[in-house]
Amino acid sequence: MKVPTPGARPPVLVVGIGSPFGDDAVGLEAAHRLAGAPPRGARVIVADRPGVDLIDMFEDAEAVILIDAVRSGGCPGEVHDLSLAEISALAPQLVSSHGLGLGEAIELARRLDRLPARGRLLGIEVSEHVQTIEQPLSEPVSAAVDDVVRRAARWVTMFAREMAWTVGPPAG
Repeated sequence: MKVPTPGARPPVLVVGIGSPFGDDAVGLEAAHRLAGAPPRGARVIVADRPGVDLIDMFEDAEAVILIDAVRSGGCPGEVHDLSLAEISALAPQLVSSHGLGLGEAIELARRLDRLPARGRLLGIEVSEHVQTIEQPLSEPVSAAVDDVVRRAARWVTMFAREMAWTVGPPAG
């Protein structure tokens, strides 16, 4: 079994992506909740519109779970659970408000050989309506956050098992 050296970063990276504008903050909200009690084996990052910096976040990660708002024509609050390959295939349909779109960032990371071998996107469908910073998450989108947090924790566990990686007791 592969055991990380003390002080090493956990190999499963969870990145909540978003902006503080209404439903687009759903990835940030999910990451904040996960960061409060991170799944064993995960490092959680809250990333406000990371664009190309997302690729640098993949450093040392063996698996990545991305959480973001998506617009694909589904019902607000619907959760999309996609592999990294599926993200690239659906990139034109997944609208992003983050400069460099998520599909484009994934494809660029793949071409630069910086994309972790394993990964998922947990995308929460949001409304097409433009929202302002003062608006909270809409009810259907807010209701999806707990489901996404649970799914992210399950994926961390599955990826850690696949990598035959164990962790010691929590620090602190």
